[in-house]
Amino acid sequence: MVDREELQRLARMVDLNRQKMERIEQQLTKLEAIHQEQSHVVRAVRAIPKEGAENILVPLGSGVQLVVDVQSDAGAVVDIGTAIQAEMTRHEAADLIEKRQNEISELIESLKQEFDSSEETVRSLAATFNEGVAVLENETPPSEERSTSVEEPEPTIEDKPRNRRRRGIGGELTLDD
Repeated sequence: MVDREELQRLARMVDLNRQKMERIEQQLTKLEAIHQEQSHVVRAVRAIPKEGAENILVPLGSGVQLVVDVQSDAGAVVDIGTAIQAEMTRHEAADLIEKRQNEISELIESLKQEFDSSEETVRSLAATFNEGVAVLENETPPSEERSTSVEEPEPTIEDKPRNRRRRGIGGELTLDD
């Protein structure tokens, strides 16, 4: 037998898991943006020839870029954590950023698995909730069905469609984006 308190508990659990999914989605969006930015940095650093280059545009932000000449022995300054910066060769800097990209990729995969697990939990809880509502409605005597009591059965919870952006092969944007 299913009671209203159990249904309310299930509805709260569904809501909590959906909120968790939304937080994971926000984290995924931020991490994917960081990953993409790092990809641009690695490509840009690796594109500078070993012998250096002249008239390279270095973005400062807000649409402002500096025109600079890069000497053959010019390195890069990289934040290595907690606002500590270290100077290293361009090659070392690109390698470090690629290592960070791999770590972010692993984190993204972990969050996607957590999202999928939460999504499955929501579907399971929603199905249990809907079954409980159906049982409760069938157990309610006809004279009590339309009473004006405050304790009307909860409406059924429909499975919320996935809101995650789907990516094509290699992370390219698809028509769904």
